[in-house]
Amino acid sequence: MEYIEELRFLGIKLINAEDFLDLVLRLLLNTFVVYWISKKVYLKNNHSTNFYFGYTTIALVTFLLCFLLSSIKLDLGFALGLFAIFTIIRFRTGTIPIKEMTYLFVVIGVAVINALANKKVSYAELLVANGVVIFFVWYLEGLSAKQPLPKKETVGVTLQDFDKTVSLSKEAMAEKIEGLIGRKITHFKIKKINQVENYAELTAYINTLEHESQDV
Repeated sequence: MEYIEELRFLGIKLINAEDFLDLVLRLLLNTFVVYWISKKVYLKNNHSTNFYFGYTTIALVTFLLCFLLSSIKLDLGFALGLFAIFTIIRFRTGTIPIKEMTYLFVVIGVAVINALANKKVSYAELLVANGVVIFFVWYLEGLSAKQPLPKKETVGVTLQDFDKTVSLSKEAMAEKIEGLIGRKITHFKIKKINQVENYAELTAYINTLEHESQDV
């Protein structure tokens, strides 16, 4: 083994047994944790394969980037270049919902932790840290699944003789809209006012979960 470690090609070692074993163990740990978070927790509860693909690949590349460059002293220009690349990628992507952004932060954070933990951090500590992340992501995902966000339905409303209703308070106008559509609304917005024909077009918002519970 010592003979193999002394072999070099173009001045670079063919293998460093200790570092190679460390890479394999950390990569296996990181792959398992990211797979569990993205596949067993996120994909199982959210069914978005696009984000699942992104979480898995971004975590893998982040881990390898951090691990392989951890022993290299990066100069300022190279560090700024990496930052610029990630900035360009960010501005060329669509807006990511806060929940999906949180998952992205989690998988990147896990990859960085597993890659940059130094020799003073034991594998037992890494296992505990990753286990805590998995547990809380799983627990919070299950908690949010039990409390679904209210879904809102919109209804178009046309108010005739708008000059007589414009002076009403917001609460009184909401009651009038509820009388017209026969359902309770959460709020409303005025889309268009026609002063010539004296009418207004509004959009009323209805909480469908509340409506369903009332029907039951």
